[in-house]
Amino acid sequence: MTVSTDLPKSIQGLGKDEGPQDSPSPAQWVDALVQEALQHRAVKHPYLQALAAGSLPDPQLALRDFAQHYYGYSIQFPRYLTALISRLEYPGHRRDLLANLSEESGHYEADELEKLRHIGIEPDWILGIPHPDLFRRFSQALGVDHGIPAADHIEVLCWREMFLAVLLGGTPAEAVGALGLGTETIVAAIYQPFVAAIARLNTLQPRDMVFFPLHTLVDDHHQATLRAIAVDFADTPTSRADLAKGMHKALSLRNSFWDWLYQRALDGPKAE
Repeated sequence: MTVSTDLPKSIQGLGKDEGPQDSPSPAQWVDALVQEALQHRAVKHPYLQALAAGSLPDPQLALRDFAQHYYGYSIQFPRYLTALISRLEYPGHRRDLLANLSEESGHYEADELEKLRHIGIEPDWILGIPHPDLFRRFSQALGVDHGIPAADHIEVLCWREMFLAVLLGGTPAEAVGALGLGTETIVAAIYQPFVAAIARLNTLQPRDMVFFPLHTLVDDHHQATLRAIAVDFADTPTSRADLAKGMHKALSLRNSFWDWLYQRALDGPKAE
């Protein structure tokens, strides 16, 4: 994979006829990367489009397969966030992400719970329940039992380990690009097709699928926190290049995972 260090596509030409002092600001640079991420194939993948349209050969089987294998990635999200926190030097950045980590563990402020109630999410569905356990609840509602010990598929292992390698082995800016711009930024967009597919299935209760609206409707402040951190990093050409590199690595890994799930969904039961 080749990662360009040129201007993100959405701001190419900005300040073209101006001097260096008129080059894109850190905020402009990051917002352009966000737009680039949202146009990536990992966000507009044919697998996601087919899920949303209900055009897979067996949509229920595809959702079960997703639930089976995505859990091996999802359950590690607190670890990804902790890894990023360990790479950050500024106390304010660590403090803000620790607040995000607290929510990932099922802890919310009273005003947040009230907002959630207004969009149909009852506090007792989520309070004190880590987000990976909410995904596990969704899986169980589909008949997928994660309580039985089983080795993760090699595709899941590779995604998880390579992603952690970016977070722990790249520069701090690269880690922010991977988890912030290449992951949290796209969450709402990539989960919407699953919301559509689950709604079409019409067999799950709102409590069983709460993992998805929780991330598609109320995860804005997590994204805002990581965007602000990315803006703080985007003050040098080297850091900008590393933010973009981390973002593209994360998106490419997810795209490969979607490729694999898509082929399995097209192949049907013989996928195993």
